[in-house]
Amino acid sequence: MPACPICNGDMAPAYEGPVRDGVFGRSVPAVVWGCRRCGVEHLPPRQADLSAYYQSEDYRKDVGEGADVESYFRRHDDEQLGKMALLAGMELRGKVVADIGCAGGSFLDTVRGLASATVGVEPALAYHGSLKQRGHRVYRDVVGALAEWRGRVDVATSFSVIEHVEDPVGFLRDIRDLLTEDGLCLVSTPNRADILMKLDPRYQAFFYRTVHTFYFDEKALRATAEAAGLRVAKVKYVHRFGFANFIEWLRQGKPTGDKQISPLGLGFDGLWTASLEASGLADYLYVVFCR
Repeated sequence: MPACPICNGDMAPAYEGPVRDGVFGRSVPAVVWGCRRCGVEHLPPRQADLSAYYQSEDYRKDVGEGADVESYFRRHDDEQLGKMALLAGMELRGKVVADIGCAGGSFLDTVRGLASATVGVEPALAYHGSLKQRGHRVYRDVVGALAEWRGRVDVATSFSVIEHVEDPVGFLRDIRDLLTEDGLCLVSTPNRADILMKLDPRYQAFFYRTVHTFYFDEKALRATAEAAGLRVAKVKYVHRFGFANFIEWLRQGKPTGDKQISPLGLGFDGLWTASLEASGLADYLYVVFCR
């Protein structure tokens, strides 16, 4: 394995075994490499051309989703209010808002009534027609958006994208170049310090996925931002699953979703979630960057 693509440190195998190949229940053997210096982990992609993979419909099919925009809405519309809560304190009215990896555009639709302009960056060409019809400016990649929006974006978001890219430093550097001098960028990614990663070795075969090329904890994401010329303004952890899901993972070694309520009640679930978020052991990591 070559030197770490984030900090140029030495890399060594961090995990060897099955990794999830698309939906749960399918797996392939793989080696995940970890950097001894910055802590980032890397799973070399199977696809020779990641850009072509994400431009086609193959990615959505591989993760068990429909590739049409209506399927995207049904699966993701209800996530948007939670995302808006993470933007608390950011002024959106009259601002230029860009969503990097916007997919079908549910988030852009949510902020369109406040923003002066909404910019979507999305490699999946199947979504572009609908995005344009709904009034969003759409580009295949950040490089294309930079031609028109360099230094003009007030708020950029990128939800669950950085773990998919070939070059996380270059990805964040391009987003930085979109931002105004006082612009902000909110990036989210699965948290490699998730409590189940620490307590149940079986969870690793679920967490590591062929569609994710990089894995971050807070330290690794901070190092990536620093290499891209960004500063960390805020870090927030979000845990999406209750205590019952945790117990069932330990008992069955497989995901059971969040439909069950802990026998200890909703109050305990709230304490459980708050504790994980406060200690950095939640399943998702959100970081706000500035120039």
